[in-house]
Amino acid sequence: MTVYSPSEDSFLLESALPDSLNGKTCLEIGTGSGYIAEKMLEKNAEKVVAVDINPEAVKEASERLEDFEKVEVFESDLFESVQGEFDVVVFNPPYLPGEASEIGDEEIWSGGEEGGEVTERFLNQVKDYLSEDGEVFFIVSSLSDLGIDNFEVLESRKLWFEMIYAVCFQ
Repeated sequence: MTVYSPSEDSFLLESALPDSLNGKTCLEIGTGSGYIAEKMLEKNAEKVVAVDINPEAVKEASERLEDFEKVEVFESDLFESVQGEFDVVVFNPPYLPGEASEIGDEEIWSGGEEGGEVTERFLNQVKDYLSEDGEVFFIVSSLSDLGIDNFEVLESRKLWFEMIYAVCFQ
């Protein structure tokens, strides 16, 4: 496995987050390098929990976030090891369609055969971890089978082979 580095989708998701997270408890699923968790801490989140299924990502994010006091980083397959409720939940999922290929590193980009399977698992579980007024922010690709009709589109960006959307719901 390798660790997903911040890219266009990461930057789009970060820019879609509220300018201030003061007093908010935040959870980042699939933290990768810890980029989004770091941005949430910089936006004055009260606490950030950052998890990833990849032990290499947990190590890299832990190192990136070691100077912050209000953060926990640990290994978890989506919500498997997560406890509690959060005001903000963020996920930049692997969202491209496809399984094993010649590209490599499928675990960091493949959301399943149709592209939305990992996100669907996330969506089926996330409401159990939201506070009463909690918000969910995540990325959807035009290449996945998921669609955006049920979500508020906050921002979008055209890439050479797809359109990506930062979406939100409560």
